[in-house]
Amino acid sequence: MPEISVVIPVYNKAVYLQETIQSVLAQSHTDFEIILVNDGSTDSSLAIAQRFTDPRICIIDQHNQGLSQTRNNGVAASRSKYIALLDADDLWLPNHLESLIKLTQSFPDADLFGTGYEELYSTKHLVKPRLNLKHQQAQLIPDFFSASLYQPLVNMSCIAFTKSSFTQLGGFNTNVTYSEDVDFLIRANLSYKMAYDPIITSRYRIDVVDQISSLKKSSLQAPKFGAILRAHPKHQSLKKYIQFKRYFLCIFYKTEGRIDLFKKLKDKLDTSVLNNKQRFLLNAPRFVLISIRTIKLFLLRRGFRITTF
Repeated sequence: MPEISVVIPVYNKAVYLQETIQSVLAQSHTDFEIILVNDGSTDSSLAIAQRFTDPRICIIDQHNQGLSQTRNNGVAASRSKYIALLDADDLWLPNHLESLIKLTQSFPDADLFGTGYEELYSTKHLVKPRLNLKHQQAQLIPDFFSASLYQPLVNMSCIAFTKSSFTQLGGFNTNVTYSEDVDFLIRANLSYKMAYDPIITSRYRIDVVDQISSLKKSSLQAPKFGAILRAHPKHQSLKKYIQFKRYFLCIFYKTEGRIDLFKKLKDKLDTSVLNNKQRFLLNAPRFVLISIRTIKLFLLRRGFRITTF
């Protein structure tokens, strides 16, 4: 039985897939299996996956079922106690799995594990996220939601978890098609401890072809944030975390011209947690938001980050 299973959901990632798989095969920790789940790709993704002859690779070819179900299917097929996720367009540095395994050994009470990441843009520029961390060494995260306020502490390509905890959580919610990662991380961190090492071991690609984040948010189903808040009314950092998620979704709705959805969600938003810049953007005309978004992406592609925090 391998020490850790790597689950890679694949949908039309032919441009990136070979490099992604090679980044796993180049890991310093070699006791792993790779489960590639081809989710009905219509490009050459499956053919690229089949070129690899490493016996640690298992390919599951299925009709299109969506990202959440594809991840769930990959985890169900895994044989290890620990599961590491990797999106088919992201990359691992050679020490990624080694770092995760060290976390499992150093923090036996944890069921969730994460490492640092950097964003990789189409211009090849790398940008480090701004995180709300007090210490820069391996640690148990005391409050995941507080640590994730400015930017996500982790993404799905830099985390691992025990298979038992994933099963207890019921996996990814297949009814959620936008921020399914957020939905999972909320449920996971409400129930289990996360061990985290800020050392950067992965690269998260931004502005790539067929990326979920490039789709219109108004056409997708977001998590039931209201139900989560009602279930945890006294959890202040969770409340603030969800309000920021609502704020960003409001901005997306207005940018996409869905003023109906914007107004509906804004009524649920507690604006007291927002700063002056965020309140300005919330009430700004659509053309202003579109202009700022264009400028921000231009700067990010050149290695410069501007935020409303």
